[in-house]
Amino acid sequence: MNLLEELISNNLSDYPELTEYRDVVLEFISSHEKKRPDMCIEGCKALIEGLSKFICFDLSIDNNNLTKWKDLKVAQKFKEAIEILKLENYEEEFTKLNGQLVFKLGEIRNERGEISHGQAYPKNSYSDENFAKFIGLWTEGLCYFLISKYISCKQTTEDEDTDIYSTEQFEEFDCYLDSLYEDIEFISYSKALKEQDGPQYELLMDDYYKNQ
Repeated sequence: MNLLEELISNNLSDYPELTEYRDVVLEFISSHEKKRPDMCIEGCKALIEGLSKFICFDLSIDNNNLTKWKDLKVAQKFKEAIEILKLENYEEEFTKLNGQLVFKLGEIRNERGEISHGQAYPKNSYSDENFAKFIGLWTEGLCYFLISKYISCKQTTEDEDTDIYSTEQFEEFDCYLDSLYEDIEFISYSKALKEQDGPQYELLMDDYYKNQ
């Protein structure tokens, strides 16, 4: 999962919500590939499912209804995420075809998984290390694409939001903030807020111009 871990690590400053996918889920997958292949596969299913929900929750306010997700299977959640990412042409076609494998992954987890549902031993069938590695590599590629497209969508949205105000308006608002608050370790308050809490900066800016 090195490629996926690198992608997440390189974007944590802008998307800290991805931290636990790297530190918890990816670590779980990697640590069980050899000793407990079925737990590794279970982790892959959890990663796809978790990222699908994260994308839906973050990019669409209509999906923040947790009740809606209780009865959805992992393949359905994946499909929802693909639709929200608004893929086109071969990207959309190829990614949707992966939905069949996501569905099959859910079946493997239900039959061979050892954690989420509890398991009666001995199991009817077991996965080996090679199969777990195969699913892990496929999961990494799929999730790499999902996160990459998610980041692109977020950046496009942010660019559209930024276009609402002119350069002069940004400068005016920054001066207003800096007149209210002292610098933070030699960095202007407006710059520090913009870098550390962009949504809060945007909210304050909207309020500033609405009240003028």
